Amino acid sequence: MPRSVEFSPEMERQVRFVEDTPPAEIVEATLIKLRDGEDAGQLMAAAALAVSRSTEIPSNHHGGPVHPVSGAHAIFGVAELMPPETAMLPIVQSVALANKHVHTPTMGPALMVDLEALSVDDDVAATEEAFATAIRNRQPVTAERHLLWLLQNVSSGRIIDLMLEAALRRNALDDHYFLYPLLTARALDDLGWEWASVLMRPPVRYLSRHPIMDPVFPFRPEYVAKNVEMYNSFDVLEAIIDDHKLLDLDVEEKSTAEETAMIGEVADRIGALDVYSKMPEMLAEAIAGGLSLGGAGEALSVGAGLIFLRSDSGNPFDVHIHTGINVRRYILGLDGVSLRNKLLALFTWGTGPEVRDQQRKMRWVARSSADEIAAMPKRDEGELLNAITEALFALPAFDMEAEGVRVNEIYVSDAVRQISGLSQQYSELGYDPAAFFGRMAELVCHDDYSEMHAYKMLQAAREEYYSTREEFRWVHLVSAGRHVGSIICLEPKPVYVRASALMG
Repeated sequence: MPRSVEFSPEMERQVRFVEDTPPAEIVEATLIKLRDGEDAGQLMAAAALAVSRSTEIPSNHHGGPVHPVSGAHAIFGVAELMPPETAMLPIVQSVALANKHVHTPTMGPALMVDLEALSVDDDVAATEEAFATAIRNRQPVTAERHLLWLLQNVSSGRIIDLMLEAALRRNALDDHYFLYPLLTARALDDLGWEWASVLMRPPVRYLSRHPIMDPVFPFRPEYVAKNVEMYNSFDVLEAIIDDHKLLDLDVEEKSTAEETAMIGEVADRIGALDVYSKMPEMLAEAIAGGLSLGGAGEALSVGAGLIFLRSDSGNPFDVHIHTGINVRRYILGLDGVSLRNKLLALFTWGTGPEVRDQQRKMRWVARSSADEIAAMPKRDEGELLNAITEALFALPAFDMEAEGVRVNEIYVSDAVRQISGLSQQYSELGYDPAAFFGRMAELVCHDDYSEMHAYKMLQAAREEYYSTREEFRWVHLVSAGRHVGSIICLEPKPVYVRASALMG
């Protein structure tokens, strides 16, 4: 008879704590464990394992392990930025979200069956092909069994490369077909790849099922049709690679200082786009002209940040402009991923529905003018950081549970643009970026609604800031402040309010 996946006695105890604790008690119980010396990393691993073992992903991506696991890397990053007395908040948020999903009827409880690894005659190449074929043919159990064998016999980069065949193409239907497997890989980098046999199975299952192809959004009947049209045009992106003979070139992996001017030029062109479908050709021309893969990733990163700052979207889930480029730059550094898939990863950044949705929201300019910055009061670092914080808390509350709320139609006010201006002033004055990101880390912990998106956005913006050359990196610092302006005012905040009260 089939049986559930089980862990060592100690990890089983921690996983069952996440699975079995009533949701009304999970915040206090988690805080007690942390105060009693329970290792935060072990609790994070237990939360990820519990939500992967005991939930099922609903028909869309909002549920099951998708966001709790995808947010794990960001939770670690944000917690590291916070002082010890508040660093437990991100951990509590993560455990509470996993627990909530296990106890939500549309997701849990479920059981992950303990499967035997499956090869094709112990042959690596044949099993790799069978794994990719099972995903392509929508055979999740077979794909999971091949995954278990490959995890013992090939590199993690090679497994990701095999999954990218479906993930890159499916990105046009839902950004999470690409993001979920890659963010799971990032979580495993933090938690340990020994957990891949559990945490990577749901992404493989997700890729191995029929995507939503019918109009499930009655308020936007054109939504799925546009996604399917983009999905069916994937060969256009493949043709760009062939037309520019990019696979025949000796493309450099890493960027150099000599590329700075070209990176700035390409970034500005991308940042000015109103139609993202022009971006792949821009990048291909630049790479054919000598730009490295790393330089192309950096140019796309800066251009994406400029696009984000032009948008007046207030959707708390609208973070994939940043998280999308962040994981693509992660791919560029992975051994085992082919050059073709690295190029396609860059070219598909603008194909995801949640990124493309920004095209209709380009209502601002990305950067405040020199005159606007000059007119601002002159404050020292601490005063300006406090002024940004006060402006964020002055934003009016927004009830996410009010009748008729459609998150993709939430827009932010000019007050948020003023916060962007203050953040830009902070950057231009050369003030400490670590202090800025640390303050933003404390503020994103207020977000109970977006299922880790605020954490992921901040972590992506911070990583992009430090991996971008100095003259361009301001865009990511300002983006971080800009997004906090989208989430700080959201109500209700049950986890944050309860945890804050218990922490005093």
